[in-house]
Amino acid sequence: MAKGIREREFQNLMIQWSIPIGWGFTAGRSLPRETTQTVIIGQLRDAIVRLNPGVIDGFDVDAVVEEIVATVNAVEGGLVRANEQVLRMLRGRKEFRDGDGVWHALKVIDLEHPTANTLVVSDEVTITVPGKTSRRFDLVYWVNGLPLVVVEVKSPTAESGWIDAAHEINNVYAAEYPWFFTPNVFAVASDGRKIRFGAAGAPTNLWQPFRSTADDENLSGQDDVKRSVELLLNPATVLDVLANFALFDTSGGGVDKKYLPRYPQMEAAHLIHERVLAGGQKGLIWHHQGSGKTLLMVFAASLLLADTRTESPTIILLSDRTQLVRQTSGVFTSAMGDAYFHKPATSQELRSLLADDVRGVISTTVHKFADAGKNLSTRSNIIVLVDEAHRTQSAKEKSLAGQMRAALPHAKFFGMTGTPVRNLATDTFTLFGEETDHGRVLHRYSVSRSLLDEATVPVMLDARPVLFEIEDQALQAEFDQFADDFDLDDPDREALSRKFGRLTSVFANPDRIHAVCQDIVDHYLAGAYRNGLKAQVVAYNRELAVAYRDKINELLAGFEVSQVLAEVGKHDRITAEVNISVSDAKNENPAMRPFQLSETEEEEQKRRFLSPDGPLCFLVVTSKLMTGFDAPNEGVLYLDKPLKAHTLFQTITRPNRTWVSPSGFMKTSGVVVDYIGLAEEVQRAVADPTSEGAGKGGGFVTDPSELVAEFRTTFARIEDLLVDVDGLDLTVHGYESVRAINVFLDANRGAAEVFAKDYRLLARLYPLISTDKRVTKYRDGFGLFGSVYTTLFKKSSDEERKERLAELGPMVLEIINAHVHSFNVVASQEEALVLDAQGIVILKELLALVRPKPDKDDEDNTPSAAEILDRIKAALDKGVEPGSAKYTALAERIKQLRDRIIQNSQDALEFLSEALRIARAIVNAEKHPDNAVVVLDDDHVGVLSRIIHDHAPTGLTVTERNLAEEIDLVVTRTLAQSWDNADARNRGARRATAAVFRRYMLKPVGEPYDSTVAYIEAHYLVD
Repeated sequence: MAKGIREREFQNLMIQWSIPIGWGFTAGRSLPRETTQTVIIGQLRDAIVRLNPGVIDGFDVDAVVEEIVATVNAVEGGLVRANEQVLRMLRGRKEFRDGDGVWHALKVIDLEHPTANTLVVSDEVTITVPGKTSRRFDLVYWVNGLPLVVVEVKSPTAESGWIDAAHEINNVYAAEYPWFFTPNVFAVASDGRKIRFGAAGAPTNLWQPFRSTADDENLSGQDDVKRSVELLLNPATVLDVLANFALFDTSGGGVDKKYLPRYPQMEAAHLIHERVLAGGQKGLIWHHQGSGKTLLMVFAASLLLADTRTESPTIILLSDRTQLVRQTSGVFTSAMGDAYFHKPATSQELRSLLADDVRGVISTTVHKFADAGKNLSTRSNIIVLVDEAHRTQSAKEKSLAGQMRAALPHAKFFGMTGTPVRNLATDTFTLFGEETDHGRVLHRYSVSRSLLDEATVPVMLDARPVLFEIEDQALQAEFDQFADDFDLDDPDREALSRKFGRLTSVFANPDRIHAVCQDIVDHYLAGAYRNGLKAQVVAYNRELAVAYRDKINELLAGFEVSQVLAEVGKHDRITAEVNISVSDAKNENPAMRPFQLSETEEEEQKRRFLSPDGPLCFLVVTSKLMTGFDAPNEGVLYLDKPLKAHTLFQTITRPNRTWVSPSGFMKTSGVVVDYIGLAEEVQRAVADPTSEGAGKGGGFVTDPSELVAEFRTTFARIEDLLVDVDGLDLTVHGYESVRAINVFLDANRGAAEVFAKDYRLLARLYPLISTDKRVTKYRDGFGLFGSVYTTLFKKSSDEERKERLAELGPMVLEIINAHVHSFNVVASQEEALVLDAQGIVILKELLALVRPKPDKDDEDNTPSAAEILDRIKAALDKGVEPGSAKYTALAERIKQLRDRIIQNSQDALEFLSEALRIARAIVNAEKHPDNAVVVLDDDHVGVLSRIIHDHAPTGLTVTERNLAEEIDLVVTRTLAQSWDNADARNRGARRATAAVFRRYMLKPVGEPYDSTVAYIEAHYLVD
């Protein structure tokens, strides 16, 4: 069946779904309009007469219609401004002069009674003017002859999707015929599988689905599209958006914007409005971080201010930080103007506004209520909308929130939060939640819904723990000798031990700073930078934030970075800056004063960071900008600070905003690179704090028992799959077990895919139940399966590496709907870690739990298999006579290596050892061209991988192949680093090599470790 018919079939389905909800159907070709006209004149004229009885008799109706049509067709100043003017008219806010010269506001559309209007849906609506290409809209929804909604559809079976339909609306229809879109409330794009709505001309990442939080999250495909049509295109919804939720920012100073609501914002705003009208005193709005709570507050305020039944209320937009006040105020004034808007600069000014009974909107911080006294205003129509309601909100009388409630005893309080808290100090549910609300929550928009709606993107937690060695006995002995020399008593020894043995001592180590910053720069340049994304770095304290900034800038000035920048071609230089809290107090550290930013300087810094083309790519922070900072172009957050609870959750959701770059790159996920090992803390941070939960899909972990049961069932499936692996002991996490499973998976077609699917499910579940005693007995087996998966599915290309990151990331949180791979990492501790004798022992025990993550060097330039084979052959053929002894020796060794039959794992390791010795010989041959064969190219990194690739017998599994590849990666990194001296370089190479062997459950002694070290030394040691 032809594609066009498929599209037409879907158009017909949408019409069929639209008729029962109130629309009448008229074919586009049968509409009483000329194809050059935007408005159906007759229907508009009839509506004007019908909706304005008692007033319209004094008007020349045709003149009124002509004036409306002229307003619709005027697009000077751009589409957004024209759309704002037309919608203002449709809301009844434009006055017309009658025959006696008296001005009246005429009703063009009845916004309160949808069925009082003429409602028509038409297909194949043509628009044309002389000199332009005619265009045909798939569907148009008319209200009183005005085209309020335009729909473009694509075939459900075609390759093109809803985003292609949205691009046609933006780049073709609205660009060529903007006057057809001046009455537009919203546009709709669908491919039959998904449906999205947005403002015509708005970036496609701002187009949203329209659902209901009361519906099943599992609704998908055509059922989901049908339900969305019934909800979104219901005449009541279209007119509700027109009347209350289409807001504009055309104040100048930037690109004109039109704000449209997400469906949870509409639902919550209406619930707040209804609660106020019903005389309710409070309500808790629990919406996922990054889903638009600030705009929700604006929509709610708009409804309350517009309703005369609220009797001119005072609405307080309350934040706990001045930067959030600025953010909220900016959104509010741009969307609604600054009439009746107040932002008091001082506590006294706030008290004066409330005491003087000022109406409208007041944007302020909770701190300005300090010492406000009791009964500052006793009015009941004061509505306080509290942003980040889990912070600084307490029922204690002496707290800031307590003083605010005493000053406003009859006010109504609505809390907005993505992380409600229930602990001994704070209970967000009791403070803001009505007992009659389910779970004490007035409205809930869960993490899973946010991700399903693509309102936020998944965030992957990429664990990269920083390992180091401590010679505890030597350290303790030296400390004891020092204490003896200075005749220190036990209390002094304890004091010194505590002062200098804290965790900060480890973090401030210059070698650690260099290692972390080098990894940050490498990781960023390999991925996020190439896509135009920016990065945030969270350091342990202010001093380290400055140190990280300095080190990152030092590395960014290096030759290697300049090569990457030249390759990308966007910047000659990129930089890092700090954003830290610096006070004016006398006891402020003088070293910190240069980093104090004024309000203007901070806003300018954030502007430069948010600029896609700006060279400011890193913001280094320690506490500021970790919450409440909305940066859609932030793609990665480097976390090197222990955090807990809601602070950790809000921090790790910084990169979860949607974003499309100017070049068209669409951000599909964010990354948090974790240098601390926060797996267990993340699990605690995302746990649903409600006692009852909020229903399935509402919490992060609503019922651990269900997750444990699913984990056990999945684990058992893998056990059954591997039942024929001889001698397999799942409690032995070693090289031979990994290899035995790989041999089995290689030999049984389809087994690897089954194993991978079930393992990925285990990896998603494990971080959420890892502390549950019921899964303790599975930990060894889970770790073994993880090693098998890592070796079996090791990727190389950049695109595959991104896919692997999504699958192998140490955690994929339920809250962000991403995949999880659990590494047994150390849980973070906020309290100081003392490195005295006992503390060192504890630290070593903790560090023994850490498993390093494999290196992720960029391998885009890896040669093809044919190129590798040609190089190996050329290396053996060039520079010597074919019959020479040296040539014969190497060629014979290669031949023997190739012909060798692998019998068991030990033979495989012997094969690897021999391959390493040959690889070393080839490298040494290049160093001494007069005495041996010559490798053709200068880049002889990867010789081992090439030999393995071309000469390995069939018995060699992916385990040894990947081990060889990682050995070559150690060479790459060793050669790339700058070392103070040869000894430091030798130690670094050996440590890196040992880490690779431990990762493969091999002891870093004997063979093939010795041959590996010798091979690596052949690369980097200077003769």
